[in-house]
Amino acid sequence: MTTSAKPTIKATKEEFENRIFELAAPLLEKLYNSYTRIPDQKDSPDAAILLSKPPKRFGIKASVKIGIEITSVDPHWYLAYANDKKYGAELVSEQSSRTFDQGIVDDNPTKKVDVPIPQNFIFDGVIGKAEKFESYKSKSKFDETILICFSDVIWVRNEIFKYGLSAWTDYLLSQVNFPFDKVIFVSPADYDPLPVQVYDKKVKKNKQPSPYQYPDATITCIQGQPLLTGVDYKLDEKFSGDPLISPRVTPPK
Repeated sequence: MTTSAKPTIKATKEEFENRIFELAAPLLEKLYNSYTRIPDQKDSPDAAILLSKPPKRFGIKASVKIGIEITSVDPHWYLAYANDKKYGAELVSEQSSRTFDQGIVDDNPTKKVDVPIPQNFIFDGVIGKAEKFESYKSKSKFDETILICFSDVIWVRNEIFKYGLSAWTDYLLSQVNFPFDKVIFVSPADYDPLPVQVYDKKVKKNKQPSPYQYPDATITCIQGQPLLTGVDYKLDEKFSGDPLISPRVTPPK
């Protein structure tokens, strides 16, 4: 079970991307040694870093820049459902009024949906960025251009990610020669989240992984109803009912 953590208005986009960048920072330091972030780089791609002590693979170049694109891998239908604040707004207002004005806590979460996690879940979420790679690389003459991707649905410590999705992402991206130099995955909703590299263009995985063990797996994503402070709840019971607002688009099976 997970909950949505995405920004819902444009003004928060930069702040949220900064958060994703910081989640990836420990791995960036391992890959590139010390660096400074280039403050003026905020779009196309979303960030960039200047390496202080470039690894030996960059040779004797004095200035090495890495471009960074940041993107969600979650399905568009799910993002539309999770982030839509207009559809069902009156129902949400009535629900909040029942809780805070009358002390009635509904047994139905505000939103709830099962999201399928096929072996191409992350692959499908990043493949569309391939067409932008050349323009990003040439625009500022980056020495490498990488992709940091994230999800509100799946997380690093989830067994589906650890024992299937990560390896299959690497394999599928390798098969299409995905142009970004590296792909890093982070999970903002995870506790003590650890960034994971799921693809390296220079180390392609051409051997197919073990068969994917979770072809029918889904993860239930919930936006909970308002709760009163100072009251103990059994959340499994509170979240077990049908959602107040159902998806407008039928989720895939």
